[in-house]
Amino acid sequence: MRILPIFIPHLGCPFNCIYCNQKLITKTMQPDLELIEQQISEFCNLPDATGEIAFFGGTFTALSRKDQQTYFDLVFPYLSMISGIRISTRPDFISQNVLQFCAENSVTTIELGVQSFLDEVLIASGRGYTSEKAIESCQMIKSSSFQLGIQLMPGLPGFSRISLNTSINKTIELKPDFVRIYPTVILKDTSLHQMYKDGSYTPLTIDEAIEISAEMKEAFEQNNIKVIKIGLHSDIDFNNIVAGPYHESFGELVQAEILLHNIINDYSNKTLTISPTDISLFKGFGGKMLLKLKNSVGLDKIGICIDPGTKKGTFLFTDSQPDYYW
Repeated sequence: MRILPIFIPHLGCPFNCIYCNQKLITKTMQPDLELIEQQISEFCNLPDATGEIAFFGGTFTALSRKDQQTYFDLVFPYLSMISGIRISTRPDFISQNVLQFCAENSVTTIELGVQSFLDEVLIASGRGYTSEKAIESCQMIKSSSFQLGIQLMPGLPGFSRISLNTSINKTIELKPDFVRIYPTVILKDTSLHQMYKDGSYTPLTIDEAIEISAEMKEAFEQNNIKVIKIGLHSDIDFNNIVAGPYHESFGELVQAEILLHNIINDYSNKTLTISPTDISLFKGFGGKMLLKLKNSVGLDKIGICIDPGTKKGTFLFTDSQPDYYW
């Protein structure tokens, strides 16, 4: 499904969480309504425009009803051409009245920036709500027949194995329609930046973030929960990132880690057959995945067969003659 993302940075949000500099993330200060209307028109007139118009970046349901209606009204002339409207918001700005207003205005999907289901992490991150409220809001959205998306941020202050397990297990229990995983990075001019400078916060390393995100993705997908995004989008200005596990191809690194885990678990001393679409996972990023694989199985070279009939992200061990020794 195609989605037109419209960013309304920090609008409606009464908080400034320790990691947040929303204006940096979305590269804009105030939305231009005329430009938004033009973007919607162009999107809806595409031949395959059957998706959603998405208002991201702020706490949409914390806007005044008047302002929310202004954005909804921009979409209304095109509702027959799309499947609905998607919004992002916080758990503490969800109520039955809010959901009724959303339903009346053709909202079909609500993404909640939960970030963690452990109170210690929520408190340390200045989120301003409890895990109980986050759970309640997720349940309300699901019971009101909206599509539910949950956003999680591993690596926040207070993050631990306990918080990771809690967030994974609670998400699986709530059965959202999809999840986004955003490992915490430090943006300049945030409270988290100051904590990093004074030594009270240490971000995840890139390897830690990859392993944690891979674990989360595997757990969710094994429970039929789609993971639609891992890592911040690649057009963020790298100069605004002070520290943390940011990589332009972070999602691919996570996918490579998952594939590596599966190959090691099922390893057989035969020819490894992979899809041509996965060559970059083995050979890219300085050959890091291939090196880890060879170290794990104790070989200097591994016989590889490239098979166009093999599905992306899968593999086989066969008796075929290797095409290459990597």
